[in-house]
Amino acid sequence: MKAKTRLRVRSDLMDDAALAILVAVLLLIGSGLALNDDFEISLAGAGTWPSLPNRQGVLLVLAGSLPLVFRRTAPLVVLALTVAASLAYQALGHSPQPLPLGALVALYTVAVLRRPRISLLAATLYVLTFTVSTLSGWSSLTDDQYYIDLVSVVATVTVGYGVALGRTRTALAEQTAAELAREQADRTRAAVAQEQARIAREVHDIVAHDLSVMVAQAGAARRVVTSRPQTAVTALASIEGVGRDALDGLRRLVTLLRTDRGGADRSPPPSIDRLPWALAQVQRAGVPVELRIRGRPRELSATVELNAYRIVQEALTNVLKHAGPARASVVLEYGEDHLRVEVSDDGRRSAARPSAGYGLVSMQQRAAMLGGEVFAGPTSHGFVVSARLPLTQADRRSDTMLVPRNELEPARLPIGHAVP
Repeated sequence: MKAKTRLRVRSDLMDDAALAILVAVLLLIGSGLALNDDFEISLAGAGTWPSLPNRQGVLLVLAGSLPLVFRRTAPLVVLALTVAASLAYQALGHSPQPLPLGALVALYTVAVLRRPRISLLAATLYVLTFTVSTLSGWSSLTDDQYYIDLVSVVATVTVGYGVALGRTRTALAEQTAAELAREQADRTRAAVAQEQARIAREVHDIVAHDLSVMVAQAGAARRVVTSRPQTAVTALASIEGVGRDALDGLRRLVTLLRTDRGGADRSPPPSIDRLPWALAQVQRAGVPVELRIRGRPRELSATVELNAYRIVQEALTNVLKHAGPARASVVLEYGEDHLRVEVSDDGRRSAARPSAGYGLVSMQQRAAMLGGEVFAGPTSHGFVVSARLPLTQADRRSDTMLVPRNELEPARLPIGHAVP
């Protein structure tokens, strides 16, 4: 970055040096010209070619042009030097040039690089200076020359202000574009982080539950493999089934992440209808589970049912991991505007607070995503996880899908019983 800045400054100095030389040449040529009152330019000398000024005049011309090399670094100082040289050139009796190019270039630079108030003040002082010098007789400006100088100053300041305004607008547009790009990048990172958290939550909920069931059943099979081989075979068969289910769940997640969806798995996500099957897995792993339903069951949105299923699954996983020998109870309470999910057990944990793993965080994130909340903590008889999931307006209006409790299919409640 510093090297680029040095190269840019060096390039600007070279450009300004070339401009200063050009202005000096034009001023030397213009010193032999005169502007008559009828707006006609004529030769100031008597010969055929314009006459050059004397040595003193040449020095003043150079003094009014060479400082332009530094017009970007010290514009006000350069303007003062060029104006002083131009007025001194006229005060010493030299014929004024048709245009004071050095002063105009310096004034243009001030208008571009400085604030409008400063450039306007500088232009006003310049006009007052050559007006006073003309009225006092220090310079021999004709009426036409005075008018042209005045118009040139106004035009120079106007053009410089326009260039400065255009640069400011361009800088603001670039700044706005950069801010929008940063905001878009921030939104993209936030979306990626949210999606990563969602994927991690899904992987955790699928793998943790199934692996916990498999570990519990494998331990039970190891203990009874010699005394009750048939029970061990049954446990191994259950482990095989749970492992296949875990692979299917991971395959669905991988399919969602793939960019080519030609052979995408269109199997529906888990819902409350699959809870009896999940509870049967936990019961085969050694934890008796009772399912209770309160209210009038009805079909809810896929999002609510998926998150309710995952919360129950994670809570039962924690029972398998931390409760030890225990009995569990799952309660689904259908309210008018919410679904309450409660998982409790009567086991004893090694600590009086929930595990510091990802499970409780996952349940809280799922409930918060729906606008609900989760409470988890010990009770006098064990531990309880209670989640309140708000329902959508479509869920509240689904009166046509209400199913009386006594007409539920037996396959929906293979474990426990419904509570009136």
